[in-house]
Amino acid sequence: MAPKRKSTSTGSASKPKRSREVLPISEKVKILDMIEKEKKSYAEIARLYGKNESSIREVMKHRDKIRASFSVAPQTAKVTSTVRDKVLVKVEKALNLWVEDMSRKRMPIDGNMLRQKALTLYEDFQKKDKTKDESKPFTASRGWLHRFRNRFNLKNRKITRDTSSGDEEAAAMFMTDLKKVIEEGGYHPKQVFNCDETGLFWKKMPNRTYIHKTAKQAPGFKSWKDRLTLVLCGNAAGHMIKPGVVYQMKTPHALKHKNKNYLPVFWQHNLKAWVTAVLFTEWFHECFIPEVKKYLEKEGLPFKVLLIIDNSPGHPESIAIEDPNVQVLFLPPNTTSLLQPLSQGIIRCIKAIYTRQVFEMIQAAIDANPNIEIMDCWKSFSIADAITFIKGAMDELKPETVNACWNNLWSEVVHDFKGFPGIDREVNIIIRTAREVGGDGLVDMIAEEVVDHIEEHHEVLMNEDLDDFVRSAAEEEDEEEETEAEPAKWTLEKFGEVFQIAQTLKEKIMDYDPIMERSMKVTRLITEAMEPLQHMFDELKRQKKQFPITVFFKEVQKEASTVDNPQPSTSSAPDIIQQAASSSPSLSPDSEDDPFGILSEGQ
Repeated sequence: MAPKRKSTSTGSASKPKRSREVLPISEKVKILDMIEKEKKSYAEIARLYGKNESSIREVMKHRDKIRASFSVAPQTAKVTSTVRDKVLVKVEKALNLWVEDMSRKRMPIDGNMLRQKALTLYEDFQKKDKTKDESKPFTASRGWLHRFRNRFNLKNRKITRDTSSGDEEAAAMFMTDLKKVIEEGGYHPKQVFNCDETGLFWKKMPNRTYIHKTAKQAPGFKSWKDRLTLVLCGNAAGHMIKPGVVYQMKTPHALKHKNKNYLPVFWQHNLKAWVTAVLFTEWFHECFIPEVKKYLEKEGLPFKVLLIIDNSPGHPESIAIEDPNVQVLFLPPNTTSLLQPLSQGIIRCIKAIYTRQVFEMIQAAIDANPNIEIMDCWKSFSIADAITFIKGAMDELKPETVNACWNNLWSEVVHDFKGFPGIDREVNIIIRTAREVGGDGLVDMIAEEVVDHIEEHHEVLMNEDLDDFVRSAAEEEDEEEETEAEPAKWTLEKFGEVFQIAQTLKEKIMDYDPIMERSMKVTRLITEAMEPLQHMFDELKRQKKQFPITVFFKEVQKEASTVDNPQPSTSSAPDIIQQAASSSPSLSPDSEDDPFGILSEGQ
């Protein structure tokens, strides 16, 4: 074998490696001018600049980007930052939402599924984008997938799919273990709770209705698919605690002046309106424990609780050691459809009742004002109304209905089981109400369509849904207020205004209704409904003992212009109360004797 050739260079005398010289953008523009205007060849320019001919061709290949950069970059700049494809950026945000949604639903995904989903998203989003850049088509390569995972900190995790069949063997083993835990802990059915979450498109209407079609097409009304997450929790005896709501905004406009501590739901927020480990831990400490403590104290039972939850990503394992008086059991993977009590019919019932209330709201608005448009009524439907309907749906749940849903998991505590709760009654009411309202897609509504609408909340997010979520999240980031709005307060003037409206309403009913017995019944119900406000008002009067009761109902004479035809008159309640408040220095907004927040600035 021939000897190896010895190097002709030695040590320090070796020739240093030539550093790569990058041409400034201004020189690249000159090269482009030589090629396009002076018609010089690539070889000639390469010799002039001491470059390879391939380098000159590369400059020509990117001529559009170079000239665009030259118009905004400094003359001496050598490199410019690459602007990512706007459509691709949006695709990646939507894809991350899809991954999180699939994870929450315990649906398995792999790299090939991610790449395929990215391609379909890119194709759909690019059709809607007016500034298309097709010079470099998106291929969802393996390199892109690696960078996407790094950008969004995604890890490979084994996720078991929750199918309709479920893992019956694991379910049977869990039920055996559960009975042992209950016996050893001596838990009463009132001390055993189950928690579950579900998505709710609180403003969405059935697909064939006029409202759905118009809202979908009208610009600026993307709230038709506005979403929230309901956090539901109830015990084996049939008691449901205050529901939790996770929304996309901290303070929506409809709740701007509401004290969130006194909402009928436990309010939380994040941009995706999904339950995360942080939010679930917050719910556990600030909602679950206080609500259960209050309930068990009322029932005469010690605060010793067993909480059963599924193994979704939003339920951290650390929750099991958060409180020594709460024992947490996680359902085995792939058993939710078999064992989760609230998934056996309660969630379905709540959504059916909620949908019925939405239709009844539209009908009531049209009955009150026949000239109102259905779309105008729907547009005025706010998140505050949604909270009201959620509370109403919870109140309509019967304890025996909640108790029945524990039959699969703990049949011994279920009394007179007659099957899981159905939604036939609610569906029939929705159909009847829709036909009375009338309109395209309402007058001919059928049961299957209503059932599909109720069940639709469980479907996997489609590309169109992801597009809406990405857009709404960006808009809400811009609209989010920096400071919390001051909650509204009761004032003496507001009390008087409300009492006067209620009195006028009762007088109208007595005057218009030809059946006296019925009108008396209705007015009595109005009086009973006003009792909580009356108690607050009476408490205020008790605090201010020097404030005589007669001052609120003092008769005043009309002005001189009516002297010729004198009639006894009483000033409106707001005016009288306002006068009384201004004449009493003790009614200061800073008074310490104001537990109800009745007095405030501007009274």
